[in-house]
Amino acid sequence: MNILIQNNISLKRFNTLRLDSTCDYAITPLNIEGVIEAIKLTQGKRRVVLGNGSNVLLTKEHYDDNTAFILMHRLDELDISDTEIIVEAGRTLHDLAWFTMDHEVDGYAFCEDIPGTVGGALLMNAGQWEFTISQYVNWVEVVHCDDARLERIVPNEGFFGYRHSTLQNMNAIIVRASLSVSHGQYNDIFEKIMYYKRERYMKQPRNYPNAGSVFKRPYKNGESLYVWKLFDATNLRGHRVGGAQISEKHPGFIVNVDHATSTDCVTLIEEAKHRVKEAFDVDLELEWRII
Repeated sequence: MNILIQNNISLKRFNTLRLDSTCDYAITPLNIEGVIEAIKLTQGKRRVVLGNGSNVLLTKEHYDDNTAFILMHRLDELDISDTEIIVEAGRTLHDLAWFTMDHEVDGYAFCEDIPGTVGGALLMNAGQWEFTISQYVNWVEVVHCDDARLERIVPNEGFFGYRHSTLQNMNAIIVRASLSVSHGQYNDIFEKIMYYKRERYMKQPRNYPNAGSVFKRPYKNGESLYVWKLFDATNLRGHRVGGAQISEKHPGFIVNVDHATSTDCVTLIEEAKHRVKEAFDVDLELEWRII
């Protein structure tokens, strides 16, 4: 068996904002052959690929069977050798960090507290501090949605950018990647993991569900700006619409404080964009995917 097919399921556990949403039709691939099969079964439908559901805003309470959700959490094989890590798209970044530490492979400690999967990280070029996943990629495998063809891609110099990859422009599903290996010491790697974890816990909201940073870092006249400073200057810290709130701890995040709806979140996003545009003539660009 390569796939699981489910009807009328809740998507609450598949989005880290924990918004209530359901779908009529979902396929869970169990291997790469399952992804190919899922693509063939969903020709003519709108496809939505979900891993851990971070950086995602589900805008409907219910998706009918014209939309097919492909749930990638079971595509999670992870192997390591002296020369490379082979990891499937549904494996979490948290798992990647601890697995590489156990094998004394350095470089992936920054992944531990990023609430996403390898596939999502490759799509968005996820990262924190001075690190991004693109620094470690040897190749990426995708299945094209038009003909269910498996392709291995070796990224060129312009393939990845800030919170962007060329994969976003492709009608394809990421299934697997090869990542580089650099050997280190177990205790040193453990200390890095705990340092990054402490830093994020001190600075980011962990008491309520959220989907990660809402907006990309903006620029004006070549200068990098901080979203939280723009929000503080426009009195957005702690601003609430319904059950959604711009975090008081870190206003770069929207948190679900009380059964938030997608409408609550969209209203907050639009108000934040409007206030910042009016005050600073800066256009905020979403980091989230709107579905």
